[in-house]
Amino acid sequence: MSTSQEPPQPGYASNRSVTRAIRVLRALAASGAPMTVTDVAKKIDLARATTFRLLMTLEEEGIVDRQDTLYSLGWDLGRIAQSVDPASGLVPRIKDILQEFANETNETVTFSLRRGLYELDVVLQASPRLLGITMSEMYGMHWPHHASATGKLLLAELTEDQLHMAVGDRLEALTAATITNYEDLVRELKAVRERGWASTIEELEDGIIAFAAPVRDSVGALVGAVAIVGPRHRMDNEEKQAELPDLLIAAAERMQQRMNPPQA
Repeated sequence: MSTSQEPPQPGYASNRSVTRAIRVLRALAASGAPMTVTDVAKKIDLARATTFRLLMTLEEEGIVDRQDTLYSLGWDLGRIAQSVDPASGLVPRIKDILQEFANETNETVTFSLRRGLYELDVVLQASPRLLGITMSEMYGMHWPHHASATGKLLLAELTEDQLHMAVGDRLEALTAATITNYEDLVRELKAVRERGWASTIEELEDGIIAFAAPVRDSVGALVGAVAIVGPRHRMDNEEKQAELPDLLIAAAERMQQRMNPPQA
């Protein structure tokens, strides 16, 4: 009997119907509103007839609910999910990737898991295996979204109404560099969406720089964020800041491949 603890690789013993059904559920979850069969089919790039059959089966099992022609996640899925901590299954899959990234960059890196629309929780942290290069433990810590790199990624996913709900009427100044003007924040979030990563330069804490990249599921919804955090005296050089976004995005893509089965 094998005792290997290696996480399962994408595509291992995969079943096409199960994979497609999971993509249907992810599409419904990402929408935030009930969807028609046509909407779901377009979202996951699957034939309408195939999508309809999947939705019918999921509805019969209580995993999907239907009102007239509109589908949403079902009551029984909610019951099942109540006892599940998403971090418990995810962390073992990506832990080695995060550690390799920390060793490669010689900085502390984190993975934050999205919970609902407005929250990101640090569930995994790795530091390089070099003496004297560490950051304090960040598990369970929360920061104002407008002042953190991971927070900006989350805010960039929201609609205008949701953004107002998330940040409120006043953007708190944590340092002299914190964005405190709403229009400036909107412009920053537009730039985040266009380039695919976020950063903060002493906006959350004096002397600290951070970069973050999104980790998404198979339908493109934000699952979490991988971030690199370090003191300005180590990270404040043009060469390092120029290469970090590409390294971050590469690490995020590896995590996505580990998390998501190949689309069939």
